[in-house]
Amino acid sequence: MTLERPRAWARRLGLLLGVCLAAAPARAQEPPPAAPPPAEPPPAAPEVLAPYRTPFPVLVERTLGSTSRPVAYDWRRSKVQVAATGGQPVELNTFQSLRAGVAVRVPRNGLLWDLGLSGAWSWDTDASQALALTPYRQPGKPPRLEIDAHLGVPLAEGLVTARPRWFPSVQMVFVGWVGLRYALYPGSLEGLRVREGLAALFRPTLGPAERANLEDARLDAMVVDPTRYTPMVGLGNDLYIRQGVFLAPRVSVALPLTRIAEPTALGWWGEASVAAGVAF
Repeated sequence: MTLERPRAWARRLGLLLGVCLAAAPARAQEPPPAAPPPAEPPPAAPEVLAPYRTPFPVLVERTLGSTSRPVAYDWRRSKVQVAATGGQPVELNTFQSLRAGVAVRVPRNGLLWDLGLSGAWSWDTDASQALALTPYRQPGKPPRLEIDAHLGVPLAEGLVTARPRWFPSVQMVFVGWVGLRYALYPGSLEGLRVREGLAALFRPTLGPAERANLEDARLDAMVVDPTRYTPMVGLGNDLYIRQGVFLAPRVSVALPLTRIAEPTALGWWGEASVAAGVAF
C-alpha cells in the first residue's frame, strides 16, 4: 500500500510535466497581446490669442503690398469711364503749351481703350519774344484740336495703402500706353476744294497751302510743325477707389517718325498729363 501511493503521485507529476512541456511551444507561437489604446489627450486650453488676431483683409489694407487680382475696385467690370484731362507738352522749343479736354475709356478683354478730344494752346515766353527779334525761327504748333486714340496694357496692379492713413485704400494699376495723336488746325483748309480738303485730312503732314493758312495763327518766332499724326508711347499709374473714382497720371513720349521726311518737324518731346473721372 505504501509503495503504490508514491508511484501514483509520481505518475501524476510526470503526466503534468509532460502536458506543460507540450503546451510551451504552442504558447510561443501565439501572437503578442494587443497594445493598450492610447490615452485621451488632455482638454484644450482656452484660446488666449484670439482677442489679438486680425483678419487677413484688414492686414492687407494696413500694409503696403500687391495682389494678383483687383481688390479695392475691379476696373475690368466697368462698362465705360469718363474723365477730364489736362496735360503739359514739353517740346524742344521756348514756347509754353497747355492742353485740356475730355476722354472716354472702355475696358475690354483686360485692356483699356482710350479716346480723347483736347484743345491745345501755345504762347510766348521771354525767350521766344527775344528770338522773334532775330531772323531765327523754331518749330512749334499753333492752337489746335487734338484727337487721341490709345491702348493701355496693364503691367502690374494691386491694392495699396495711401497717405494720410484716413484715406481709403486704392487699387493701383501700372499701365503701358501706345497710341496715336491727330492734330486738326482750324482754318488750315481754307481755300481748298472739298476733295483736296478731304485728302489733306488723311495726309501725315501739312501741305504748303495749309501752312500758308496758318501764318496768321502762329507765333512770331514759330515755324509751323507740319506733323499731323504723332505716335506716342508712355507709362501711367491709374488709382481707383471703391466708388469708381479714379486719378490717372501719365508720362508720354512722342516718336519723331516724320522728322526723317520733314526737317522742320519737332524731334523728341514729352508730355505730362493727368485724367480724373468716374468709372460706371
